[in-house]
Amino acid sequence: MAPTAGNIVVGMQTVNTVKVGVYGAAEGACAELGFTEGGLEVTNAREYFEKKADQYIGTLGVVKTSERATVKFSIAEATLDNMRLAWDYPAAALAASVLTIGGNPTATELTLFINSNSPSGGTRKYEFLKVICISAGTHGIKKDDKTMIEFEFLVMQDTSAAANEQMCIITDSGVDITAPTIAMTAPADGATVAKDARTVVTLTITEAGIIDENTLVYGADDGATIMILNDTVRATTVLVAGVITYDAATKVITFTPDANWTGSDTLQLIVTTGLSDQAGNHLATTFIGQFAVAA
Repeated sequence: MAPTAGNIVVGMQTVNTVKVGVYGAAEGACAELGFTEGGLEVTNAREYFEKKADQYIGTLGVVKTSERATVKFSIAEATLDNMRLAWDYPAAALAASVLTIGGNPTATELTLFINSNSPSGGTRKYEFLKVICISAGTHGIKKDDKTMIEFEFLVMQDTSAAANEQMCIITDSGVDITAPTIAMTAPADGATVAKDARTVVTLTITEAGIIDENTLVYGADDGATIMILNDTVRATTVLVAGVITYDAATKVITFTPDANWTGSDTLQLIVTTGLSDQAGNHLATTFIGQFAVAA
């Protein structure tokens, strides 16, 4: 088949995430390590035994005797948690912004996800079922330069998985052109919350892919995509003070107000088209919902 430029993928392009979680974790429950430099290197080395017989001079057959896969990359974010992972220490080694190293014999089993571009123009997902970090965890602290942390993961055989997929699953997906949608979960659109309480407000996103969490911004600034406005007095509509959190596994946004809701107030919830998935698909239209506080 003649080569085509469309089959060539240069580096990790628009979709390039590296995520690590506890062994067996789903991708949504894994933490993103940060930006890579120099891309990634995936190696799958095999060893074979050659079958020979005295009366023949050639190799009659081969038997695969071993398989060893590794994944190598460098991360620009020198966080304490990234240092802990690079040096293969359990979560308990990091507490209250203090990382303690030395004397722990535990080899921490993890699950590793890599998302990149596929030749089809969509995405390619690598799911390494069971890995441990065997890197030296080298990082240089340099003046006026990035502090890179080196990672090398040994891919182990996960015997609990189905045959022929016990080390890695690689999935190519077509181009994602489907926009995410969003809905009020609690309270429902048009419903009420209790007064004199800090009842949370939740929104659920429907999206087959991964939401770009950088586009989930609460506030009234130009870059904000989510806001809750108190419009009880239309002439003095104000932003409700509070914070949002996002659960990537369930795709649920939770807003927690800083203060109790005031009885009989009316509120408007707005989510702009700035909200996007990692494929660059934005909400098709601005979402506007309403709720009130019980009298």
